[in-house]
Order: sequence, then C-alpha cells, then structure tokens
Amino acid sequence: MKQILKNFNFVILLLGRSLSNVGSSLYSVAAMWLVYELGGSSFYTGLALFLTQMPAILQILLGPMIDRFHVKRLLVGTQMLQVVLLLIVPVAHAFGILTIAVVLTVMPVVSLCNQFLYPTQLSLLPKILKKEQLTKGNSLFAVAYQGTDALFNAIAGLLLAVVGAIAIFYINSLTFLLSAALLMLLRIPFTKMARQHSEKPSARAMVTDYIGQLKEGINVLMHPFFRNLLGGVVFVNLAGAGMFAVLPAFSAAHGGPEYYGLFLSAAGIGVIVGAALVSVLKLDRIKVGRLYAGVISINGVCMVVLTMIPNPWVSILLFGLSWLPAGIINVSSQVIIQSAIPSHLLGRVMAAVMGISAGIAPVGALLGGSVGAILTSDAVILISGIIMLIVAVIWTFNRTMKKIPAVKDLTPETFQLG
Repeated sequence: MKQILKNFNFVILLLGRSLSNVGSSLYSVAAMWLVYELGGSSFYTGLALFLTQMPAILQILLGPMIDRFHVKRLLVGTQMLQVVLLLIVPVAHAFGILTIAVVLTVMPVVSLCNQFLYPTQLSLLPKILKKEQLTKGNSLFAVAYQGTDALFNAIAGLLLAVVGAIAIFYINSLTFLLSAALLMLLRIPFTKMARQHSEKPSARAMVTDYIGQLKEGINVLMHPFFRNLLGGVVFVNLAGAGMFAVLPAFSAAHGGPEYYGLFLSAAGIGVIVGAALVSVLKLDRIKVGRLYAGVISINGVCMVVLTMIPNPWVSILLFGLSWLPAGIINVSSQVIIQSAIPSHLLGRVMAAVMGISAGIAPVGALLGGSVGAILTSDAVILISGIIMLIVAVIWTFNRTMKKIPAVKDLTPETFQLG
C-alpha cells in the first residue's frame, strides 16, 4: 500500500478523482431533487436519469478515441467544461428563466463529460501501476469514489434542506475547477497508438483505422465468459436504474430531501465497504462465478425485505447493505479486465464494457419512473430485487461461469487473447 501511495501520478489521479466526485455527488443530489420539485412526479426523475445515462452508450464508440487523446488535456478539458455547464442552472434561476427543461438539457451534457473522464482514469491505472498493485489500486479508487459519495450525498441532503438546490450548483463549479487544477500536475506522456504513421493519415484512413480498433474491442467481448457476465450485469443495471428513478419519491414519503441524501449516502457506504472487502477478505481467491452469484443474491434479498420494513432508519440500513455487492463487483470486474485484456486493447475494451453495461440503465430509469408514477416506488424496488435474485440463480448454474478461475489467477491466456 505504501508503494502505491508513493506513486506521484497515482496520488494525483486519486485526489483529482476524489475532488471531481465531490462535485458530482453534490450535483447529482441537487439536480435530481430539483427535477422532482419542478416536475412533482417519478416520471420526471426517471426521465432525468434516462437523459443522463444515455451518453453512457457512447462509451462503445469512445474507446479508440480515448486511446488517441492526450490524457492530461482530456481529463482537464472535461473538468473545465463541467465548470461552465453547472453555472447555467443558477444563472437561469437568477434571471427568472429556470424551467425543468433547462435542467434536463444540462444534465445529459454533464454526463457526457464523465463518459470520457472515468474510462480514461481506469485505463491509466495499468500504465502507472504494477500488475500486482492493480487490485489495491482499484480498491483505493473505489473507496475514494464511494467515500466522497457517501459523505457528500449526506451533506447534499442537508444542504438541500438548508440552502436549496440552486446554491449547491455554485459549489459544484468550484470543486470541478479545483479538480482541473490538480490534474494539471500529472506527469504523463502522450497516449500513443499501437501503430505509428510516418505521415499524417487521410480522413478515410483514420476512419478505417478507428473502425478496426473498435471491432477489436468488441470482438474481445464476444468470448462466452464476457457474454454471460455482461448479460447478467445488463439486467442488474436495469433493476438498479429503475430503483434510483423512484428514490426521490420513496425518500419524500419518508420525510424529505435529507432522507434522499441519507439513502444515497448509505448506498455509497455499502459500495465502499464492499470494495474494501475484496482486499480484506481476499475475495479475488474465490472463483468468479461463485463470487458474483453469491454477492448479487445478497442485493436481491435486501431489496425485497426493504419493501416490507416501514421504519425509515432500518430501510436506510438495508439499502446500504444491498449495495455491498456493487463494490465487490466493481473492483473485481475492473481487475478482471485489466488482468485478462492485452494492454493495447485496454482503452477500447474498458470503454466498451462500461458503455454496454450502462447502456441498459436509461431504459431501466425510464421504465422505473413510469411504473413508479403508475404504481408505487415500493413496487419498483420489489421488482428490482426479484430481478437480482433471478440473475444470481442463472449465474450459479451457468457452465461457462463455473469454469472461470479466481480473479487473481486470470491472465490474457485464460481467454486466449493475444
């Protein structure tokens, strides 16, 4: 652990991510609650999640692009763009022209910036850390990410009750500005393509090369293991997005915006503890299929029981426990990709995986918000829990998942990837 923290680039990247996550946590709580206040229905919060999660699909196309960009410029540029975007909402409010349409327009553009940010950061880790440091490095990233979420989601809930959503947008802009300044300190070279050209390629050659690189990344995901893994993750994300779409309404029924922040904070703490458990309990020694099926079943049980408990504090506790598996799966999945995928394909494969797994989330958000508006938020959470349990059963008995060794034993040779 000490060796990782002596790595200058890793520390700067970790601190930069933490700062941007502070801004993202405050922004996401404020924006979703503002949409709920302006619209007054789960349908609009579902629509807001749909619009903010749609850009995640573009990650399938961003992989080769990420591999071409100068990393520092990409990271700093996305932060500065968010500084400007987040000021639009309070400025519109100051001029008396703020509507739900303005908020719903800003949210997906901010989300698009993050589609460049997070895959770029994750793709950098294997280039600045040794292979044996990847599990600890990813755990620290997940802990820092969810730690800021857990703390500042709760703070955002309190700030909503005290100063309102508009004031939080000013704070958001400041945190992204500080993050950009910090990322300027990174000491990293230009990201180079696998093949170098002595002359500037034509537009046609660039498009052809781009498509070729994209196909290479997608072809890797055609391996039976990745197909089965991503198939389950798609339904898990579908259920999770539906649940988050109705969470403002569920929280309002339990008291108000401070409870919304506490529910999100509980989820963040659950993910952080789950991420830490990967190293503490050495979960990377458990066969992948068994590990994934076991932890996702915990999520399903907690969600089902959550709908039967009227006490808000017990509900918050159960909600937090239900997100332990997310932390475990997040860290494990990142290490699987970073260990089993050849380094020259990492950028495009990482982006494609995140895009595909998150691509179903907009549909889940829209369905969850619509069902919540027609039925109740409790019904959506119950259905989500049942979906999680079904995925756990399928992963338990799937032959391909059973054959895959523990995370620590995975290499490119495991999947015969060159």
